[in-house]
Amino acid sequence: MTEATRRGELIKEQYAEFLQGYNWDYVLTSTFRKPRVEPYYALQSVWHELQHYSVARSFLVAEPHQSGDLHIHGLAAGAGPGWRPEMALPWDIWQGLFKRFGRAKVEACNTQEAVTGYCAKYLLKQQSRA
Repeated sequence: MTEATRRGELIKEQYAEFLQGYNWDYVLTSTFRKPRVEPYYALQSVWHELQHYSVARSFLVAEPHQSGDLHIHGLAAGAGPGWRPEMALPWDIWQGLFKRFGRAKVEACNTQEAVTGYCAKYLLKQQSRA
């Protein structure tokens, strides 16, 4: 195993461990109808849209298609039980993302381990391109 591979695996494990410390409600993907190539603004626009649905926190990753256009993968969570306003249901968030950006997917999280591995995978892809 090369040094770069070991370092990549360590980064993946550390992010997975960090993300497992949080409870996540939804996993999401958003693809832009109008192509975006600047990660900062793509992430910012998705985060701003999520806030309309009482998403209290998220972990978002911008991933480029082969064309260079970006799409977003992420996790979203509400403020927790008893807090108002409560986070919107996944189909309401999907509708907002679809209307504003284009193709979208919002699903309830199955397990914390599966979700954190999913996001660490996309983060690791970005690290290997650097």
